[in-house]
Amino acid sequence: MKFIFIFLLLLSHHLYADVNQKLFELYQKGMYTEACNYGYNFFAQNEHNEPFVSLVGFACLKADQIDRLSPVMSILSQTPDARSNSAYLALIVMQKKLLMRALYDNQPLQNLKFPTSSYILSKVFDLYVQNPKKNDIIKEYPDPINSRQAYKLYTTEVNGKKSIAIDEYYDKILTNHHVY
Repeated sequence: MKFIFIFLLLLSHHLYADVNQKLFELYQKGMYTEACNYGYNFFAQNEHNEPFVSLVGFACLKADQIDRLSPVMSILSQTPDARSNSAYLALIVMQKKLLMRALYDNQPLQNLKFPTSSYILSKVFDLYVQNPKKNDIIKEYPDPINSRQAYKLYTTEVNGKKSIAIDEYYDKILTNHHVY
C-alpha cells in the first residue's frame, strides 16, 4: 500500500512538471491561444502556482482572450512579481471596459490618467483618450512613434455579443485584427 502511494505521488509530480513544461513550450512557440486553453484546462490544479497562473494570463492576453483574465488577476497576490502581473492585467481589462462604455454608451474618457503599456489595446486606449473622434464610426489613429503604423478602432458584434475591434495597419496594409 505504501508503494502505491509513493508511486502515485511520484506520478502526480511528474504530470505536474509536464503540465508546466508543456504550457511553457506552447508559450515559447508563440502558440498563445493553445497555451491559454491548455492552461485553463489545468488551472484549478495549479492555482497556487503563481508562475503557472501568470503564464496562463499572459498567454490569454497575447491571444486577445481578455475576458479570461479575471480569475488570473484575483489569484496573483502572494509575491511582488505576481501582484505586478495582476495589476498589469487589470489595467488592460479596465481599459477594455472603459473603451466599451465610451464607444457604446458615449461616456467620455477625457481627464482619465492611466499607466500606459505597449499592449495594442492600451496604446489605442491612450490615443482614444487624447482624441475620441466622437463623430467617426471608425476611429483612425496614426501611431505617434511610427508614421507607417496606424490603428482603426470600432464596434462590432461577434456571436450576438457586443465587442470592440482594433485593426493594425502597416503602410496601409492590414496586419492584425483584434476583437475584444
